[in-house]
Amino acid sequence: MLTPQTTEEPTEQAPLLGPHGGDAIQDVTPTPLSPAHLRLLLLVCISIVAADFGNSLTLAPQISIFESLICRRIGAGDDCKAPEVQGELALLIGWKETIDQLPGIIFALPYGIVADRIGRKPILVLCLIGLVLEEVAIRLVCWWNVALPIRMIWATPVFQVIGGGSQTATAMAYAMITDVVPMDRRASIFYITAAVILLGEILATPISAFLMTWSPWVPSLLGIVFQLGGLLGAALVSETHPDPTLNFEEVYESESLLDDSDGTEVDDNEPAYHKFGYQRVRDTVTEYWIHVQTTHRKGWDFNMAFVVLTFLLASIGKQAFQLIIPYASKRFSWSIARASFLITLKGTINLITLLLILPRLSTWLSRQMSWSPAVKDLRIVQGSAWILTLGMTLMGFTALPELFISGLCLFALGWGFYSALRSLATALVSPSQVGVLNSGIGLAQSLGSLVAGPILATAFGHGLRQGGLGMGLPYMVAATLLFMASCLTCVIHIAGEKRRV
Repeated sequence: MLTPQTTEEPTEQAPLLGPHGGDAIQDVTPTPLSPAHLRLLLLVCISIVAADFGNSLTLAPQISIFESLICRRIGAGDDCKAPEVQGELALLIGWKETIDQLPGIIFALPYGIVADRIGRKPILVLCLIGLVLEEVAIRLVCWWNVALPIRMIWATPVFQVIGGGSQTATAMAYAMITDVVPMDRRASIFYITAAVILLGEILATPISAFLMTWSPWVPSLLGIVFQLGGLLGAALVSETHPDPTLNFEEVYESESLLDDSDGTEVDDNEPAYHKFGYQRVRDTVTEYWIHVQTTHRKGWDFNMAFVVLTFLLASIGKQAFQLIIPYASKRFSWSIARASFLITLKGTINLITLLLILPRLSTWLSRQMSWSPAVKDLRIVQGSAWILTLGMTLMGFTALPELFISGLCLFALGWGFYSALRSLATALVSPSQVGVLNSGIGLAQSLGSLVAGPILATAFGHGLRQGGLGMGLPYMVAATLLFMASCLTCVIHIAGEKRRV
């Protein structure tokens, strides 16, 4: 097991300017990572990128396979673009995506609690096993289409019960990164991780299109191979979970989050690994509940409520980007091919932002402003949130393609908001609660994805019927949600920081 690096975490009572006051020169040299930690980061990134790349590789061919099967079953002949075929395809995919969110919503927090007790690696491996089994089941339903109705794919998310699905896998990956990366480097590592995943998704699209010239089954099956590679990478990762025999005070003595006056006693006679599974879960829940009761007066849990709610609102808001191709095609009378260029444009700006702009901005803020890592992350979160809001507002209220593209560029520049907010959130909890935190974030994102579909689809339909300025209604709704999320970031407070008037 790798020893987590916790010495860089802020405490509730430590002044953010250091023990020597504001005149002291702050050491902003990034804390070096050990070779073992670098190896773990590499394996975690390979595992997640391989699994995500495999999933992206299968998206287009999977739709093509579904379309051909529906076309054959309906008897539409060669006209697979007939309304009845496309209607059934939209219904099939829409309900599949909705059902896909349910396991994460139901099991994210339970698996997060278990991960904080027994470790991250077992949960990550279980997640990837469940996702691979789901993909295999989808292929089997399609292969045996004569005997099985295509709607049987709606039952395949049941395999996500094993591990909790993709959001839980992402939560465990970020929890492992949090365990070993010092706080002063955490945001930059999160930016790089998000950028590498994004790069994989961008590359998967043309590769998949090329392989589909032979058969859609080629990239469809190859995607499973990459997902198995991700599972292998997860199996090779070392465990990073903090020593479970340490209670909250031992890991975070200076925070004094547990009040001695409440009379709560912790039995240290029995090591945590010697307890039964249900006892581990019970102890974690009890510890977290005591923590909630004793820290709400200091504002910690209000901060976390704001963080999770911000993730929820921002997750709904960013889903409006999924409508960009049909919206731009209709609004500006563009071809689908021309509208798809907007996706490439956004992806390119995202990469530049995550790999170049934000890491350099983060370093500059540390050196020039002498801000602590937590305060620096908070300022980046707040700035990025307002940039997202401004970009989405411009996209919703303009009828000019030039202004729409300008709004899209602003929206892409603010994309680091999600990585920075996750980094900030990890600074507000102890190492023993990182799993629950990331699972809570995953739960918020799953709920956001679940409700975003009907909300934005309804807004898109109303906008089309209204015409004119009303066509931008889905982006107006998204801008409103992002505005609310931006306001929430302004009430998050770091202990020891002077509130701005």
